[in-house]
Amino acid sequence: MSGEDAPAQQQNAVDQKQETKPAEEPKNEPAKTESPPAAATAEAAATPVATTEKVPEEETFTYRALVLTGYGGYDKVKLQVKKGKPALKAGEVLVRVKACGLNFADLMARQGLYDRLPSPPVTPGMECAGVVEAVGEEVTDRKVGDKVMVLNRFGLWQEVAAVPAKPHLPHPRGHEL
Repeated sequence: MSGEDAPAQQQNAVDQKQETKPAEEPKNEPAKTESPPAAATAEAAATPVATTEKVPEEETFTYRALVLTGYGGYDKVKLQVKKGKPALKAGEVLVRVKACGLNFADLMARQGLYDRLPSPPVTPGMECAGVVEAVGEEVTDRKVGDKVMVLNRFGLWQEVAAVPAKPHLPHPRGHEL
């Protein structure tokens, strides 16, 4: 897999902000008796005013994932860009994956010989280390910024993953993540 398949790094939100000009102060001029031409009024209504409306982060957020598209060789593992943050359910945390493991069960799953993995297309990955970015409802033992080790049946070969909060451990060498 070449690096050409990977998207460019996301730009900082600061770089993406558009500069807005302050509104002009109203001038105290006497009211004019003549009205502007209808064409000028229509043009002014059609001209967009600088907006401060932000696109929700969930709509602009993208992340990369390795997806098993079918059983077989390495050509069945594809890099895909997914849009939107994974939705958190009660009792789950969103983890920014910093490192993930490749183990024998993952290799067997790629060949279709491991029945604990759902049918393709699916994101493999049974272990990772990362940083908690968000916590769902009913999560009391984890907080944003915690460094954790995660074990899951699948879904950890991606940049962010929504996973159950309970079976995960604080990372013993979290300062190195």
